[in-house]
Amino acid sequence: MRTKHLLISLLMAASLAACLPGPETPHTLPTRTPVPTRAPVPPPRPTSTPMFETRAENYYEDPVGSLRVLFDVRNANDYPVERVRAIVVLRDEGGKAIASQTAYARLDLLAAGETAPVMVVFFLANPDFAIHEIRVDARKADYMVELLHATLQIVDPSGRVGEWVPYEVLGTVHNAGDLDAESVTLAVTCYDTQKRIVAVGTGRAEDRAIPVGGSSEFLVSLGALAGDVDVCRVQVEGLISRQR
Repeated sequence: MRTKHLLISLLMAASLAACLPGPETPHTLPTRTPVPTRAPVPPPRPTSTPMFETRAENYYEDPVGSLRVLFDVRNANDYPVERVRAIVVLRDEGGKAIASQTAYARLDLLAAGETAPVMVVFFLANPDFAIHEIRVDARKADYMVELLHATLQIVDPSGRVGEWVPYEVLGTVHNAGDLDAESVTLAVTCYDTQKRIVAVGTGRAEDRAIPVGGSSEFLVSLGALAGDVDVCRVQVEGLISRQR
């Protein structure tokens, strides 16, 4: 009987030993090859807003009852700009905006320090305003720099009272460069004795293309004046000819 109990005890001990965990095997943690991180990207540098000055401002009602606001825009940046746009806002005595209109400068590109005329027209309206403000924007010139002819010159400009128009400006465009020019346009700005703009006009040279060393005459008619003309400025732009 005692032998039987001993045998049962041995069997139970063997079963218990089988259930107990054996000696632990050390585990190796997985390793990862370090991956280089991307260098931090600095935030984009803010682009400065182009700076402009306006001068020689004047406004008047033309013969058909439209309000015309005239002024020069000067590129006060150290780089050329293109597509110069001016917005004129008219406000009442309380500062409330009552009308606004937009126009572009009469030159496609303004070099650093260069000035071009703008005429903003409130068509068939002459609002009763107390103050006005002018906002100007543009973009830094890119493709226009490569397209425009750089050596067109104005020769012997003069002004006179026109037979059918209040005033006209005439002269000659000379191509002093080594490339042919085409699509030559003129921008005319006339001032009174107080240096206020009294007229703005645009026109074209008589010849569509001006070869190297060649010249072409022009005549620009001014249909309305804000006062007596004292002096006029003529500016010229043209494209480099694509014809070879």
